[in-house]
Amino acid sequence: MRAIPAWLVVLWLAGAAPAWGQVEVQARVDRSTLAVGESATLEVVVRGAAGGISDPRFDVPPGLEILGSGRVQNFSWVNGRSTTETIFRYELGPTAAGRFTLGPIRVRVGGQVYQSATLTLSVGAADRRVGPSGSGPASLTVDVSPRDPYLGQAVTMRVRLVQRAPLAEDPQYAPPSTPGFWAGDASRPESYYADEGSERVLVTETRSRIYPLAPGTATVGPAVANLALATAGLDPLQWLRGRSARRELTLRSEPVRVNVRPLPAGAPPGFEGAVGAFSVTWGADRDRTARDVPATVWLELRGVGNLPLIHAPRLESADFEVFASTVDDSLPTAGGEGAGRRRFQWTVLARRQGRLELAAPPVAWFDPAVRRYLTAAPPPIALEVGPAIRVGDGEAEGFPAVFSDHPLEPGALPAMPWGWALAGLALAGSIVLWRAAGRAPADQAERARQREWLRAVGLAAGPDFWRAAEEASAWLERRAMPVRHLRAEIAAARYGKGGVEADAVRRRVVEQLARALPAARPRWPLRLGAGGLGAAAVALAVLLGPHGGEERGALRARAADDAARAGHVDRARAGWLALWREGARSPALAARLAWVEVNAGAAGPAAVWVLRGELGEPRDPALAWVRERVREAGGLAGPGTARLPLRRLEWAILALALGAGAGLAWPRRTPALGLVALAIAASAVYPLQAWLAAHPDREVVRVATTLEGPGLELEAGQVVTVLERGMDRARVRAGRGVTGWIPLDDLDPVREQP
Repeated sequence: MRAIPAWLVVLWLAGAAPAWGQVEVQARVDRSTLAVGESATLEVVVRGAAGGISDPRFDVPPGLEILGSGRVQNFSWVNGRSTTETIFRYELGPTAAGRFTLGPIRVRVGGQVYQSATLTLSVGAADRRVGPSGSGPASLTVDVSPRDPYLGQAVTMRVRLVQRAPLAEDPQYAPPSTPGFWAGDASRPESYYADEGSERVLVTETRSRIYPLAPGTATVGPAVANLALATAGLDPLQWLRGRSARRELTLRSEPVRVNVRPLPAGAPPGFEGAVGAFSVTWGADRDRTARDVPATVWLELRGVGNLPLIHAPRLESADFEVFASTVDDSLPTAGGEGAGRRRFQWTVLARRQGRLELAAPPVAWFDPAVRRYLTAAPPPIALEVGPAIRVGDGEAEGFPAVFSDHPLEPGALPAMPWGWALAGLALAGSIVLWRAAGRAPADQAERARQREWLRAVGLAAGPDFWRAAEEASAWLERRAMPVRHLRAEIAAARYGKGGVEADAVRRRVVEQLARALPAARPRWPLRLGAGGLGAAAVALAVLLGPHGGEERGALRARAADDAARAGHVDRARAGWLALWREGARSPALAARLAWVEVNAGAAGPAAVWVLRGELGEPRDPALAWVRERVREAGGLAGPGTARLPLRRLEWAILALALGAGAGLAWPRRTPALGLVALAIAASAVYPLQAWLAAHPDREVVRVATTLEGPGLELEAGQVVTVLERGMDRARVRAGRGVTGWIPLDDLDPVREQP
């Protein structure tokens, strides 16, 4: 299959934007009268605006609820001018009878608000009578309608709990088993009062749709309910135990036998198992296009029947290249009996210019009401195909420009976040030591006084000396130095009470002043340590930073790209695959291998290569481009790879900055330690994300296959999670609550390298 360049769609959209002055808003419903339990479709149509359209705003009156919504956009050209129509669809379900008014519905387009006219819905009440269901305080019944359906016909299964006595607490309920049926979700329990003969009873009812999968006799198993009946107790102290008087009761419904009739022979071409009453619409999103601009066509089935089980019909055309189909559903509420819709959409690309017609794929179904097969033959779609918008820009035809803009670098080494986190912490240590070396000592004032006393004592003479000596000795005494006798001698000499030599006293005072404070610590070791840690930080950042690959690998990658440009795709694939096997497992290389597969129409292998590329660096432009091409081809449906969109270099820079910030925050301990923790966390996020991305056993469906159990058709390229492996098959999860078995040969593993 060919990939569709995204720039084509952008150019086409850019040329199809009309003015907002012709905007029109219209609201309509497919039915204005219905009953509780049915549904109606509300459509809000905005014409004349291609962009800037906000979602419609309207009040949903009590008694109605929105069951689902969707949005589609149609473009067409008439006499060289574009027209645009945007349709918002809402499935409405009534919860009560009455007459309801919808609207006016307001839509903002640009800076202007437009509104539609009002609509009216009339909802009738459902019948609230039940037939005899037994006796006693409660009974549990299961009934199906019809009891003799055709193979694939929708069957409504109702489970009713009829209460004739009050309950002490909510019942514990187990639904009936439905072997031989494909079962939809059950509706929420609905409680109402009804008449059972002449008695008023409380009925709790759930409904679900089941579809028989094989002709013959099938049995709906019993439903089970455990009840706690409220009784009049005789124990006056039972309230102290926190429980009211009660009686346990287990109810079990009778099994229901269903006689499934086979479909009659002679099914027409196009019959794929559809059973019900349907209408078919065949349409396109435009009537003019360019040779290299894709169009979207759709086949829509509306009605009541086994819509969830209908497979996409096969669309083929000699004039158009057809890409894989997608499905858009709008089904009734769980257990509802209203009409639904199933739309199959294909992206098509014209093979030549001119007026081309595209016929609808054959569609047939069996209608149980008339007991015969019916077919639909809508008129073909006519498309005027003009010349290509873009003829080329120097690139060889078919080789994506995004690959040329982002060449391969085999063997390139990315930055290591943990290494840069260590570099950041080393830089933090360097900052702390450097600041400590430049910080004034805590006893700076005392050392200043010490120097002042040494200068005064050493230079003074006569009375000035004795005064300085006495003041210096007083300072020494305050610092707990042994100068009591020295002070007595100084006082005696100063005030004429004894003959003491000044030089001897001067020497002793100077000795005491020198011993008063310890020697100052040298600062050069701190500065040396700061320089060493700074050098270590630089070395770590360089050694564990990004490095380019070898020239030999780059030459091989360039040769493979050149082969692809020249049209030798097989040679290019061999070169790229050899690089991958040798360890150059970059997202850009996976993107090239995925491109080869999607161009060959292999959506499964293409999806595998995209998932392998997603295990590497995020936000790779080549991989992002090819991912959209694979999705257009129908691949990559299912669980994706969830991770933060930061590359390893960005995580490394963040870890480095946080580590260095810890040094700037010191000595405030709490923020500094917090930044250290963040730096370590930033260095661990990328490897943790990579482990989590590779941990689920995700595999890709190689070819279209059927999921045993639910009976669902899995398309090639769909992503599933393997839950269990057997000898020749695996149990997989294809969606929330959807599990089943498929052959191992139909799976292509992601983690297994080619």
